[in-house]
Amino acid sequence: MHVILLRGLAREAAHWMQFPEQLRTALGEDYQIHSIDFPGCGSRYRQTALNSIPAMTDYARMQIAAQKINGPVHVVGISMGGMIALNWAQQFPRELASVTLINSSAGDQPLHWRLRPRVWPAIIAALLLPMRLRERLVLRNVSNDRKNFAANLQQWLSIQQQRPVTRTTIITMLGAAARFRPLENCAVNGLVIGSQGDNFVSYKASEDLAQRFQWPLKLHTEAGHDIPMDAPDWLSENLAAWLNTHQAR
Repeated sequence: MHVILLRGLAREAAHWMQFPEQLRTALGEDYQIHSIDFPGCGSRYRQTALNSIPAMTDYARMQIAAQKINGPVHVVGISMGGMIALNWAQQFPRELASVTLINSSAGDQPLHWRLRPRVWPAIIAALLLPMRLRERLVLRNVSNDRKNFAANLQQWLSIQQQRPVTRTTIITMLGAAARFRPLENCAVNGLVIGSQGDNFVSYKASEDLAQRFQWPLKLHTEAGHDIPMDAPDWLSENLAAWLNTHQAR
């Protein structure tokens, strides 16, 4: 089985950090884990960012096809990656064995759920600040792991120095996320994961998505928006338990 990991706003595959290896250990040898860099990010940082969630969905599907990955796949998306995952599940349900949304949201939810008011000044500042200060500010708002903050920041800075994400890319992807409107129904088995400690996106957005599609909801009490960074063991255990009970039909 194949698991596809989709990151959030202007984040490349490497921002999953050590989580893919922990998930692979929890799942066992029957699974292969893949991460995708979208245009404007990671190995594709020189390319022009896509301006809609459907366009990013099509791009992800093309990347999977290019790797000759056959059969229904498990798609796991965090934040804006969750929007891409949901759109994929709704538009092409036969291609997915399951879908998992992590601290995600949708454009038809209240704005203060999708982006908590306390971080609005930080978002504006991040668009104006130089890279080092921007990454520090973003990390402080998406992670509650203060013990490993310095080490995580150095890893983020290293990634951004090698493959910088432009302000234009950030603005383009913010616009794509704001315009995303999911369909009313989804035929794919889904799981919603959120965090009550998320200072970036309210966990009420996750509660709403779970209720809307009648999917189970798992909530962490302390992790920040970036659960793969703050609670990788908890996330990999819960995700592995879900994936192992939702194999391809």
